[in-house]
Amino acid sequence: MNVEFIGPEGRIVQQECRRCGDCCRKGSPTLHVVDADLIRNGVFSYADIYTIRKDELVYNNIDDEFINIDYELIKLRENPGSRQCKFFTVEGEGAVAAALCTVYENRPAQCQNFECWNHEKLMSTFSEEKLTRHHLLEGNDALLDIVERHAEKCSYQMIGDAFQATRKGRDEVGVILDALQYDTFLRSFVTEKMGVPEQYQDLLLGRPLTETIIMFGYKVEKDAEGNYCLAYM
Repeated sequence: MNVEFIGPEGRIVQQECRRCGDCCRKGSPTLHVVDADLIRNGVFSYADIYTIRKDELVYNNIDDEFINIDYELIKLRENPGSRQCKFFTVEGEGAVAAALCTVYENRPAQCQNFECWNHEKLMSTFSEEKLTRHHLLEGNDALLDIVERHAEKCSYQMIGDAFQATRKGRDEVGVILDALQYDTFLRSFVTEKMGVPEQYQDLLLGRPLTETIIMFGYKVEKDAEGNYCLAYM
């Protein structure tokens, strides 16, 4: 429903959601511990979510800026090549087009509390405990050990330090290439040797380093022998 009223300065003040879908197009929600039941009850599967790892660069749609976070997040997936939540759709065309959330009745807490005209309500959600891989993998020591090893060998802090050192004249490219190779190896290992579905890899290990390395201003290429190398963006 589109509900507005005239404020004290004569301006139209929005009071309820207009169902425009802008929030869904600008990014998928971060999940909180209270959302765990949505996964347990089958509303979302592990294929529908992915991990943003500590020190990764992310888009903050509230302030319209990119920031490095110092903690782990689990988010719903976006449609490929966009920030649009995969559970958002538009039905119809032109003036009759309607923005729809396909899981509206079971939407995450962040979506329930998001009001584009009143960010204070959303900010209150930020104080709630975020969902992490440790919550989801509790009791599975083998996978938790893999998560910890990957965090150590593919740390964004370590990779960032290596790039910074290299720019200052110290050759630490090998550190970055080792991380890239380990990340690629581990993804194949957990699927081929441990039976983890490929579509779960981005939850277990975060997004591939071959994709996220662009946050440091480089892209990953392969030479004629199939080895990784780095190129300026």
